[in-house]
Amino acid sequence: MLYPHGMFGWVDTFTSDVDRARHFYEGVFGWQTYDRTDDMGAHYMHFYLDGQLVAGMSEMPIEMSAGEGLLPQWVSYVLVEDVDAVCAQAREAGGQVMLAPIDVTDQGRLANLMDPSGGMFGVWQPYAHQGADVFNAPCTLTWNELQTRNLEAALPFYEKVFGWRWVDGTTPGYKVALLPNKPGEDQTNAGAEAMPANVPEEIPAVWQVYFAVSDVPGTVEDALALGGRVFVPITENPTSVTAGILDPNGGRFMVISPR
Repeated sequence: MLYPHGMFGWVDTFTSDVDRARHFYEGVFGWQTYDRTDDMGAHYMHFYLDGQLVAGMSEMPIEMSAGEGLLPQWVSYVLVEDVDAVCAQAREAGGQVMLAPIDVTDQGRLANLMDPSGGMFGVWQPYAHQGADVFNAPCTLTWNELQTRNLEAALPFYEKVFGWRWVDGTTPGYKVALLPNKPGEDQTNAGAEAMPANVPEEIPAVWQVYFAVSDVPGTVEDALALGGRVFVPITENPTSVTAGILDPNGGRFMVISPR
């Protein structure tokens, strides 16, 4: 594995209109899109930035898009050494296996899990596909954050399954997951917080995807011009500027830049 076991190392979106989404993300982030259907065994595209792999996209099957309440969304993937073993550990820790392990040609082995609080995410055992090539640079993945109404159930789950160590963040009530690395060199891997009070009850727990950008207001302006919408207005705090954007098909993601 190129990256350590337990690290968030890949994100992709499944969407209802691939052409519409492709045009949007190419315009907002400057990504280039390449069809990888032959490699992945299903209709699948990769997004690149200056020749470096950053994210993926697949078309939502017709039977799924017609299902009640199912919307396009971004999915976060934890890279693991053994998907089947992780699924067994997830069941023991009170989680659910939503999609049983399956090989994706020679690219990797995939499963989808749900934590005890309802947060859904993917696990990926790399074969040829090792995850994204770059993180934390403008227009690439920089953070994954769980929002849930039951932190007490969710946090121990991730400790047991992936060995994450949760510590207090700089904001009251915010938790940061540390991924065990070399002694004394634990790396920050994810965040978690209680679901904001203004979120409707029918919205389930979610792993939010954050992309780094150099200019949040400018990115929001570009997104609106390309048919996107804002679901979290531009917010400034002492260390960063953030905003939440909906792509034209309804896929949610966050953008963030340091102050």
